[in-house]
Amino acid sequence: MNQLTNNKHDNKDNKHEISNDTILKKSKVVPKRKIKILCNECNQRRELLNESHQICHICFKAKSIYEQSGNKIIDDFIKHTLINDDKFAGKMIFVPYDRFKNVNFIAEGGFSKIYKAIWIDGPIRGWSKKNQCYTRVKSNYDVVLKRLNNSKDITSKELNELKVFYEFSLKYQTTYSNCVGKYFGITQYPITQDVMIIMPYYPLGDLTNYITNDFYDISWKTKLDKLKSIINGLINIHDANIVHRDFHSGNIFFRDKFPYVSIGDLGISKSATESTDDNENYGIIPYMAPEIFRGQKYTKASDIYSFGMIMWEFMTGRRPFWDKVHDTELIIEIYKGSRPPIVTNAPEDYVDLMKECWHSDPNKRPTALYVFEVICNIYSNERKNKSSIIKSSDIGPVKKINPDKRKFVDNRAENDLNEGKSIKKIKLVENENNGYLTEELELDININPENPEQNNNEKYITQEIDFDI
Repeated sequence: MNQLTNNKHDNKDNKHEISNDTILKKSKVVPKRKIKILCNECNQRRELLNESHQICHICFKAKSIYEQSGNKIIDDFIKHTLINDDKFAGKMIFVPYDRFKNVNFIAEGGFSKIYKAIWIDGPIRGWSKKNQCYTRVKSNYDVVLKRLNNSKDITSKELNELKVFYEFSLKYQTTYSNCVGKYFGITQYPITQDVMIIMPYYPLGDLTNYITNDFYDISWKTKLDKLKSIINGLINIHDANIVHRDFHSGNIFFRDKFPYVSIGDLGISKSATESTDDNENYGIIPYMAPEIFRGQKYTKASDIYSFGMIMWEFMTGRRPFWDKVHDTELIIEIYKGSRPPIVTNAPEDYVDLMKECWHSDPNKRPTALYVFEVICNIYSNERKNKSSIIKSSDIGPVKKINPDKRKFVDNRAENDLNEGKSIKKIKLVENENNGYLTEELELDININPENPEQNNNEKYITQEIDFDI
């Protein structure tokens, strides 16, 4: 026993000397590791995997999981995510359709169909240096497959949702949860060859489902905790210089009871500096900022407006303008300054922040970071002084008369500067019995664009110029 103890102390005494030897040995090896040559695969000067390979370590990893789809646009994008950077975040793969089982249709959106499935192999977790291969999170992993309609001959533009996520992943530097939904890769529907985007499955559904099921059982402390996660995700999106452009409760998802929330559906998100020459806007009318109806570009302030509506939804358990038809009349009301009614069921300062977020002037709306700081203060006060949930006819889940089928999807403006008028052609798309109803309307809006609230007595002419089924 004494001998073992002495040996133990001897090791401690010699620790510094051994460390120096180790450092000297490493210093001799480092120059060899820094030698870079031209990789046979990516044609870039990178470190080799080892002396026996003529490809870089990044390409070696990529080849271990890369499968071709047969579609050049898909294959080029997948390959780019795998070999462009050694950072694991954002890497995607193509998965053959037969690697999924129990594929069941669950919903349909404007441009896609949604399926729940079990991924037999499961998503990739990371690279194992020991085993020289990628490890998986777990087998038989629940996922969502988002099938893009008529996407057999997909263009690069139609992969925007994945491209935005990839660029976001490269720019996002921290390792903790960023509150933005992940994308695992692509598969293809075998019958039509439509593209299917692979995403996580969220058992608790979206924000609307979460609130509707448990509204009176969700404390304000929990609500504020969720809002902190949501605005944190928006901070991360904006820090990456991305504007979401379709921010509403149907795109906010919950995996479990913990406060972690994921913002999803980056399909129409764009860089804040990217031009929008196509003049095309898309979204659910109650969550859209009034300047969008005026033909202005989406900005980060537009997302903040949407967040204000999400705050109202947390406060009332209802979607904004739940009792109104989502038509051109609602667009005009929002443009003129109409907002959902204020109720008293909220902690101190909550309503004031919400009003700041949905201000008619985008320049007067707060930043996501400011909103986060205020919500943190409200949360801190809520922990000390608990707010009660008031039961009244003004709050609580209700059956919507208009289930968000109608979406504002196109906005082209022609301005007559001499008369101060703005002629807007608006296309409303409605999903009815799996079909699409398209109305193209022309609005003659005589409004002072600098201050829409001062135009309450103005008259509006709405003329239907085209009706298409």
